Amino acid sequence: MKVLITGGAGFIGSNFVHYWAKHHPKDKIRVLDALTYAGNYENLRPIEKKIEFIKGDITNREQLRQALKGVDAIVHFAAETHVDRSVFDPGSFWKTNVVGTRTLLEEAKKAKVDRFHQISSDEVYGELPLDSKERFSESTPYAPRPDNLYAISKAEADRVVKDFYKETGMFITISNCSNNYGPYQFPEKYVPLLVTNLIDGYKAPVHGDGRHVRDWIHTDDHARAVDLILQKGKPGETYLIGAENDRPNAYIAERVVYLSGKDAGWIKYVPDRHSNDRRYAIDATKIIEELGWKPEVSRDKFDDGLKETIGWYKKNEGWWRPLLQRRALISDGDKKVFAYMSLDREVGKTKLSFNPEETVAKDDRAKIALTEKLLTEENKRRFDLIKNKLKTRKWYLQTDSRKRKELMALAKNPRAAGFVEDLANRPDVIGDEKQLKLVKLEYAPKKYPIYGIAAWFEVETSSKEKWAQAIYSWGVGPKSGARFLVLIRQKGKISHLALLKDNQFPMGARVYGLAGGFPRMNESVFELILRKLNEDLGVDVKSESTKIGEIVNLGRVMPDAGMTSNHPLIYAITLDVSEKIFPPIRVGEAYDFEEDVVLWPVERLSELVNKVDDSYFLAALTRLTLGGISNIKLF
Repeated sequence: MKVLITGGAGFIGSNFVHYWAKHHPKDKIRVLDALTYAGNYENLRPIEKKIEFIKGDITNREQLRQALKGVDAIVHFAAETHVDRSVFDPGSFWKTNVVGTRTLLEEAKKAKVDRFHQISSDEVYGELPLDSKERFSESTPYAPRPDNLYAISKAEADRVVKDFYKETGMFITISNCSNNYGPYQFPEKYVPLLVTNLIDGYKAPVHGDGRHVRDWIHTDDHARAVDLILQKGKPGETYLIGAENDRPNAYIAERVVYLSGKDAGWIKYVPDRHSNDRRYAIDATKIIEELGWKPEVSRDKFDDGLKETIGWYKKNEGWWRPLLQRRALISDGDKKVFAYMSLDREVGKTKLSFNPEETVAKDDRAKIALTEKLLTEENKRRFDLIKNKLKTRKWYLQTDSRKRKELMALAKNPRAAGFVEDLANRPDVIGDEKQLKLVKLEYAPKKYPIYGIAAWFEVETSSKEKWAQAIYSWGVGPKSGARFLVLIRQKGKISHLALLKDNQFPMGARVYGLAGGFPRMNESVFELILRKLNEDLGVDVKSESTKIGEIVNLGRVMPDAGMTSNHPLIYAITLDVSEKIFPPIRVGEAYDFEEDVVLWPVERLSELVNKVDDSYFLAALTRLTLGGISNIKLF
């Protein structure tokens, strides 16, 4: 048999290539990989004589036609997977993960390929409640709208695959896997980040409170599962792959530190990552019972898997050290690189730097037109997902029919659909409280746009005590907004903070706060930053007088009690201003403009802190100055 493995130079793909070459030595293996940011031909170097390698892009039909000649089966790993990059460059994720998958399927059908297997992620299901025992299964509906562009694009790619199976009857299967670990993993990912940091004397970062749970599986076990699906899987079926090894991130850091011969003093808590869902866990019953698979590196052997992985990175420094210098390039609509992302080992996150020689993103009219064309289809799919998810909730089925119809009407309203998405992910049991039914909804009358929605649930504890519990959500629901701590830098030194003076809701007092807000549909964080700097502060970063220096992710801010899952992101944005700016900004002077913009000198920062009650501002300032997140200095 001749098998084509797309994305075979990446982490999981290359491990699968090694596995296939070892266990199916008579098969011919062809690898197709574009060798972008996370693709690395060195992953295949030990077995390069056993494979045929083609450097190519799955969106390029001519390259696909060459790669598909004589192929009997395709295992499709190729995808953009860099979550942080998806926030700033969503177009490339949609192009590769969605358009590329469709193109590959179409060309495979023309080439009369008999077998196609799609590799997907558990992130398409959204997140699970932290303290529940719930697990994802093949019957779990996809999240109405996953919280990062990577998950959205993988969910859409899975839909493309399922639709293609219905359209053509091609022998297609899908697998959704939990977090992999093992050799050849890019050093920005969590386990190798911990290991390589400790080797080089950096501390092991733990994001947020460290309670985020991931279900870990050794990449060899993943490869064996895919092999069984190719041999025994049924057409049109999905199989979830997981080792029931769900662990908090703090536990992972502790085990890696201990197994590396160090103590707890080597652990460092840092602000949370973007789109860091609380819990993933997989129920692999279907693949275990139907195909006879089980993990060899099981939950009770997790330490053995970590020891092996740690040992591999210690023996292969020549492999991972060059990768620390790699940068993920960010392009604008004209495909011109204007920024890049690289790894900040101190906090275990990527950092964004701008290329001063290039202009920032321009309007891409073709992209805008395509987005508008797709909105109608996307809104329909979004509504279908919300509806299907709600129907899996007992509390929804026990809610009276009028309120169920009301929820469905809200789901069709762009200003309120996010709220219903949020409710669709609300489980039937939260801790000790059973959510019995929705009893009340309050929001603006029809003549007004909906800004926020209040909901009351009837809940019951194990002791049969009942009460009505209220929650509140902005209309956009779980799609988080962002706030920006804007730093003005002149001649290489930060001199001022740019703030807004706004009306405090509901009292009407004038208060200082941060620029920012909610993104529009399909708007990346970078596009949101450009738009809100202009709308809120009157700053045009495409002008000659002002340029963006750095954007530093300061993590998420938890909302007040009683809020839903709106967790706004906060960023520190450095603006380099030239002497041409009018009016001139003098060091040490405060400016209060008529447009409600305030420029406050950093020399008088303590005075400002005592004036400002805004929690976003105080959290941003604390994390920037005391959190060890950035090298930016305010003095």
